[in-house]
Amino acid sequence: MMHKILSMALCLCLWAGSVLAAPAFEPKDCPKDLKYILGMYYGNGELFLLRENKGEVELVYRFGQKDFTFAGSNIYPLYKEHFDSYTINESGPLNHLDAAVRIERSREGYGVSASVGGNRYSRRFFAGENGKPFRFAVSGNWQELKAAADSAVMPAALGAGQQAQLVDLAQAVPGIKLDLRYAGADNCFGHPLTEDMRAFLDYEAAAALNSVQQQLAPYGYGLVVWEAYRPWSVSKLAYDALPLNNKTMLPAPETGFSHNTGRSIDVSLYVLATGENAGMISDFDEPSIRQYASFTGGTELERYRRDLLRNAMQLAGFTASDVEWWHFDYGDIKAFAHLNVKP
Repeated sequence: MMHKILSMALCLCLWAGSVLAAPAFEPKDCPKDLKYILGMYYGNGELFLLRENKGEVELVYRFGQKDFTFAGSNIYPLYKEHFDSYTINESGPLNHLDAAVRIERSREGYGVSASVGGNRYSRRFFAGENGKPFRFAVSGNWQELKAAADSAVMPAALGAGQQAQLVDLAQAVPGIKLDLRYAGADNCFGHPLTEDMRAFLDYEAAAALNSVQQQLAPYGYGLVVWEAYRPWSVSKLAYDALPLNNKTMLPAPETGFSHNTGRSIDVSLYVLATGENAGMISDFDEPSIRQYASFTGGTELERYRRDLLRNAMQLAGFTASDVEWWHFDYGDIKAFAHLNVKP
């Protein structure tokens, strides 16, 4: 099988899609002292979120115990009395709530508990919220796992189907930024899965991605690639390195992984004016409710950026994941073969 590096011009001529609406008013960023108290609080058999909306704090109380995204919730504005002291005063035909809300912080400034009407609730931190990134305890010796994955043979059945024609995204999508988490140690394994600092994608998907890059520019953003095509052997290494109780987080090697097709990509945003990665609602590969595309917490700006990225990718023909806001597939990936080549 031949994998061709197609020219950027060819990629550009293959995409014709819809156009994003004119840039809307972008929300202001949330002050850091306020951002530090936002998150999930639990106690007394209950869960609620503190989130920011239009510069104010809101208490989001879900009414469905299995609603992990808090999409169906009662939302109560908090009225600030003074620093970390608020009141809820909501009256309506179906409910009435009048209570004081007090926030307690850690030495580092993070909210660690909230008292609502005299009931105390503790903060449940997600990976990255308190400056401590999520890491697995790798199952086995890393070098031995890597050697075994490199020498493994991909099941022949996974090679059936149409084969992607991989292109280098740095060439196919001008202005794209690469932050390939698995090419370094800044990932959930704490080890690089690959030494390749390049990102590849099927030429049709790359053409669509280039259109997204152009559509986002008037909004002041560009695309950041966290992961694109992944050889099968790299997926096997990732799966084998997962602890036993976390194996369900990735498909088993014999079933293949969407990234092996060259038609899946994990992306975020960066700010064109500064070149810095945009602050998003969660980190990459963060195993928390913040990874859901409909999660209603965080800040107004974080939700705006996530939804802007999702809308732009969908308009270009990508299918968006509901579970990981950063993950997108292009077209019918089931028709494409899994690959185990290094371009």
